Amino acid sequence: MMTTYFFVQWQDISYFCNMKNPFRPIISLYKSWRAHRAMPLRLEFVVTDHCNLNCKGCTHYSPLAPDEPEDFDTLCRSIGKLSRVCGDKVPTLYLIGGETLLYPRLNDAMTALRQGFPDARLYIFTNGIMLPRMGEDFWQRCRDEKFILAVTRYPIRFDYDKVLALCREKGVETEVFGDRSMADSFFRFGLDPDKKQNPRIAHFKCYNRGCVSIIGDKIYPCSISACVTHLNRAHGTGFTHLDGDFLRVDEVTDVKQIKRLRDNPVPFCGYCVNPPATVAYGPSRREKSEWVD
Repeated sequence: MMTTYFFVQWQDISYFCNMKNPFRPIISLYKSWRAHRAMPLRLEFVVTDHCNLNCKGCTHYSPLAPDEPEDFDTLCRSIGKLSRVCGDKVPTLYLIGGETLLYPRLNDAMTALRQGFPDARLYIFTNGIMLPRMGEDFWQRCRDEKFILAVTRYPIRFDYDKVLALCREKGVETEVFGDRSMADSFFRFGLDPDKKQNPRIAHFKCYNRGCVSIIGDKIYPCSISACVTHLNRAHGTGFTHLDGDFLRVDEVTDVKQIKRLRDNPVPFCGYCVNPPATVAYGPSRREKSEWVD
């Protein structure tokens, strides 16, 4: 009986071990999709779009927004309804702007949100500029209601280290939510007025996915959609909302409705150009081209 021996060189083994898996991109996409859907739900209550900075291309359109703070009674109704619907299924909630510290009834808003979500992690988004001027009643309320200050660093002449030290001195927890201290660390999120973008691709690649925004009595999947009215008013653009682009707070009966809004493309996604362009930080001139392709 003849025995045949096969001699395999190391180079051959190395070739097969490193051969590109044709299914790898599909597997990677599936894992990314699963990871996004598994993200814990977070809610952002927009209390004002007005801001003390004037950032080019702001995703809340703050340079175009009038100084019209959220109606406090409407805010409380939305908090109350969502607390009953969501219970402990939302681990993290935010009060957000614009510049949140400009909201006239911020202390009351903190108490309302804590009463609605007693066990959640609660945050205030801020650029930090006003923190050295905040009164002791603000700091006491932060401590009482266990709020965390989420500070975003901007490339401006401001001593962020000093203000973070102030927060520690006041006994208030802080997190640096975003470090945009480099001038080229900003994105321009352009909108296509012809709405010819692929909604599924735009949603899958969305940098703002997960930023569920509540304004008034409506819930939007992101701030760009939630605040686009400022752009329409300022420049006469026609970025409209259709059925499916938002939920009405009063009509939400299950937290799964909010998750579906977050996890699936909506008609408004057809406006969103991806990927966003990296741009240098600078002051807004309030020009239409800052937001519209």
